[in-house]
Amino acid sequence: MHRWTAGLVGMVLVGSGLAIAPAATAGGEVRQEEHCVVRVVGIKPSGELITTKPECSTTRAAAMARATQRGQLSSFAIGIHFDGASFTGDTFTVVGDDCTGGWLNLSAAWINRVSSTLHGCPRIRHFDGYNLTSSFQTTNWPGGNLTALNNATNSIQYLP
Repeated sequence: MHRWTAGLVGMVLVGSGLAIAPAATAGGEVRQEEHCVVRVVGIKPSGELITTKPECSTTRAAAMARATQRGQLSSFAIGIHFDGASFTGDTFTVVGDDCTGGWLNLSAAWINRVSSTLHGCPRIRHFDGYNLTSSFQTTNWPGGNLTALNNATNSIQYLP
């Protein structure tokens, strides 16, 4: 990971300047977006990442601030996953120290929700099954929309 890439991802996280409007539900009520951050704290022999519990808020900046208050944040956002196309909607951010192939199974709240991914790692592979099984789609830096696995991701791997 290049130092400038980590800085770019940090700028996107903190200073994106994106105005995010609350989403409307089918009934017309306004729903606040939810942005959650997990921090990598270890890795199992299988390569599965061990993370903190999600810290969530209605803005990405507030979620990052909450995660920071709980302890030292890892180096950079290795991936920011969105439930909308083109980096919109709710987010699930994974903060870690490297892109050496570590992976995670998505929590029940994020199964089959990822539509786009913004990269901190050069490549991110999205799998249809748990534990890196079944079909997969790879997105490359700086990120993009999922096609074949839009709303069908169950596990994710962060690669150099």
